[in-house]
Amino acid sequence: MHKPVMLSEVLEWLRPQPGMTIVDATVGAGGHAHAIAERLGDTGTLIALDRDESMLERAQARLEPLPCTKHFVHADYRDLPLVLDELGIQSVDGILIDMGVCTDQLDDPERGLAFRFDAPLDMRLDRSQSTTAYHLLQKIRQEQLVRILREYGEERWAVPIAKRIIQRRNQGRMNTTGDLVAAVMEAIPRRFHDRRIHPATRTFQAIRIAVNRELDGLQEALEALCHRLKVGGRICVLAYHSLEDRAVKHAFRNLSGRVPTPAGAGLSEAPSHPILRILTPKPLEPSEAETEANPRARSAKLRVAERVE
Repeated sequence: MHKPVMLSEVLEWLRPQPGMTIVDATVGAGGHAHAIAERLGDTGTLIALDRDESMLERAQARLEPLPCTKHFVHADYRDLPLVLDELGIQSVDGILIDMGVCTDQLDDPERGLAFRFDAPLDMRLDRSQSTTAYHLLQKIRQEQLVRILREYGEERWAVPIAKRIIQRRNQGRMNTTGDLVAAVMEAIPRRFHDRRIHPATRTFQAIRIAVNRELDGLQEALEALCHRLKVGGRICVLAYHSLEDRAVKHAFRNLSGRVPTPAGAGLSEAPSHPILRILTPKPLEPSEAETEANPRARSAKLRVAERVE
């Protein structure tokens, strides 16, 4: 069962109240959204987006008994401005984006997102898109794969892993998640296997990000979303690896008017008119108790900003 990450912190900083319009732009199984909708009462509005239609349907069923007005939209969170336009909503009181993959998706063998199952190489979050991990790995060049593993997975063994994946592909042995795990295990010498996390973790993360284009235009999209907040409205973003968190940090800094000085000595106030106030100069992290109860929350970082005049 999916456990919403840092739920109490999200509710504390997002501050949903009766009558507000709140967006859960990555609703998943609806854990955060349910708690938010309970606080909106019968006068509030919840707008729920997800690129995974099956997750959206599950969240809709879970939230159906709650009295607030609800809109469920099959869309990527980066398309939120278009969704709001179609709903005739100019601005909202709060936006939540949880960039993590839902536990229910990871636990579905057919998704091919987890290395503990031998399953089809799929990895799509939106099952309506055509490109799967299998398609990606069948046509990719070795140097492209090395770049993906380095940039998206921060994998130090990117070159030998990519080489082994291509070798297996050329032999017709790169068809399932088990084949991908085998390639990683063969590429990394056993004495360097990490005991804390599975050796294939970074490779699966990197390929999933590439398949779903999760980082494409991320910073620009976040900046566009912030412009749809009402004055006093807040945006909360949960990121799970450094590239996501960096994009969030830079988007918030740009819109707050805080930019690096030419000498690189910290931040200075830009002469432009800021539209955001950063409420978490350093990202919040889950408590030790939460990471013990839900190990998948261990890498979460929560950043919050507020719209100003």
